[in-house]
Amino acid sequence: MKLVYEDEHGAYHGVTPEFLREFDIVESNPHFDVYDSFNGRRRFIAVKCSRIPDDENLAEGRFGIDFNRARPAYQEAVEYAEGLPDSYLWQDDIAFAAAGVSEYEIKSSIWDSFYSYIWDTVPQTVWVAPHSGNTDKPPHDYMTDPKIMIDTFSAGVAALCAFRDKGDMISRNLVVVHSTGQLGAVLNLGDFGVLEQEKMDIAANKVIPEYRERVYAIAGEFKQDYSEKTFKFLSRIVKARGTLDPVELEGISRDDSFLIRIYTRCLELYGQKISEYSLEGFSRALENLGEAEVPVILNNFIYPGRNAGRLIKLPDKIREGEMNSAVQVEGARIYMAKDPELVADILLDVKKELFD
Repeated sequence: MKLVYEDEHGAYHGVTPEFLREFDIVESNPHFDVYDSFNGRRRFIAVKCSRIPDDENLAEGRFGIDFNRARPAYQEAVEYAEGLPDSYLWQDDIAFAAAGVSEYEIKSSIWDSFYSYIWDTVPQTVWVAPHSGNTDKPPHDYMTDPKIMIDTFSAGVAALCAFRDKGDMISRNLVVVHSTGQLGAVLNLGDFGVLEQEKMDIAANKVIPEYRERVYAIAGEFKQDYSEKTFKFLSRIVKARGTLDPVELEGISRDDSFLIRIYTRCLELYGQKISEYSLEGFSRALENLGEAEVPVILNNFIYPGRNAGRLIKLPDKIREGEMNSAVQVEGARIYMAKDPELVADILLDVKKELFD
């Protein structure tokens, strides 16, 4: 069932008439859309703008804002803007850059408006795709492929979940849906700094057995796709930086050093230890993925979301009663593109075990 329109890169472009049979639009602007179910128990929020700070069209009122990050102080936003594009780091802690007071106030109001639809005391499940917006930024030395900054097909999965989530709402819970090209599980869950590991593990262990067979159906394609894209990406790093050693890269590119460490950790999960940080060493590991099983769910493996939870002050909001709990989701990109129904089914079962 297709409930949102997405382009070939997996970026969100609105909902289908089928979705509107159960949801009303609450807010629509150049940066995000908000929809509530007719019974008020479910909310779906999809971001339309780019998360890249200098990917914007000021004439159209479209700004680059990362809604999974903190609203900066004025001076922070100005200093960030002064260093762009070379100062851009995708894991930076602040949501946007600003060239002056007027721009800062506009972007702050947009950020505040977005979170006004998340924090509340009303029992509701809030399904959010914060990085589902398209990016039009051309390639640059600091970012050779801006399209990878889209959390591809995340809005489609979040919309499916919101549409099918029929359980009774006894509290307010947040499910933040991303996608990842990393070699983890079909569903990589993060505790956001607020969920107990034991509770997450119990939920995963209940859900996993039902989905192993369905996951296996495209596991080979998943690993092959990962191998091809990773090798191309590593080749670009070698050409641009001259090394794949994360220690050496730390002084050249924090982004690349961070990603190499993630690649190494993911390959080790699949039984491939990197002993040589070279293109040849990674190539051998990628070729040996073979019959390794693709996990259905992993908890706190890739991006646990603790930093994001801290930045948006999620623990404070829970203490204040404006949210009961939350979970961060990183779905495997190819599964979200090829079989969003599977990812949504797994996620809905996890949500039931965690919150219902």
